[in-house]
Amino acid sequence: MLRYNESLSLHTSFHIGGPAYCWAEVESPEGILEVISLAESKNKKFIIVGKGTNLLVRDEGFDGAVIHLAGYFEKIEKESGEIIRSGAGNSLAKLVKYASSKGLRGCEFLAGVPGNVGGAIFMNAGVRSLENPAVFIEIKDIILDVEVLDLKDKKIKTLSGKDIDFKYRSSGLDKKIILGARLKLEKCKKEDAKDKIKAFNKKRDWLAKIGFPNAGSIFKNPESDKSAGMLIESCGLKGKRIGMAEISKVHANIIVNLGKATAKDVLGLIDLARTSVKQKFGIELELELKLI
Repeated sequence: MLRYNESLSLHTSFHIGGPAYCWAEVESPEGILEVISLAESKNKKFIIVGKGTNLLVRDEGFDGAVIHLAGYFEKIEKESGEIIRSGAGNSLAKLVKYASSKGLRGCEFLAGVPGNVGGAIFMNAGVRSLENPAVFIEIKDIILDVEVLDLKDKKIKTLSGKDIDFKYRSSGLDKKIILGARLKLEKCKKEDAKDKIKAFNKKRDWLAKIGFPNAGSIFKNPESDKSAGMLIESCGLKGKRIGMAEISKVHANIIVNLGKATAKDVLGLIDLARTSVKQKFGIELELELKLI
């Protein structure tokens, strides 16, 4: 399904952004290739967008095709033993719920994390351990293999998780479209998995206090003991506004849309935070947010 001149503010958690040349919902790998072919024939760019939870779209929009994975990419199934295969289009909430229903544990840390499986793999999503906050649990820890469409030769390939260059908030899969993955989990009592899910959800209760549209963390944490939020807050920027965008009063590494914020407003706050932290601490903040 193609929709032209589609406002991308409708497809991001920020509720910000101009129109795309076209919005394409595809339900098969062949569908992806068809949209790519269309974009190339019009000399347009193309990108993959999931739930739009970690994305800021510029006010002028995106002069290209935006591909959203549906249908085939939303399938999920349990294979032999403790292996789950999930399409890239599934929400993380669906994955976590499905695993616990099958008596499998290992992905509970993704409870409450917005976005879909493909985006989580691409960004190597992770959180701090409940038992030891100094330890990060990341999706790479449960990846068996990932199915991708390699944009260099337009072929579908399966990559072992061990061969993917996972790092903090990155996977090195920039030239590939993630189609799905197999996750290696562990057997457990359903009640134990549900209790762990509740614990992780409780840990993220503070997110509900933010109260306005946002895209989650704006910057990567520069060091394990120096979070971006702490550095920005130390610069006295909590509650700072530009236009209708505000550095959240709840968490300084989150920018919120108070109503009719523009991408220009958000980018202004991003520049302010970066400049302030650089001047005070000599630290360059790196974006975790994706900008198109």
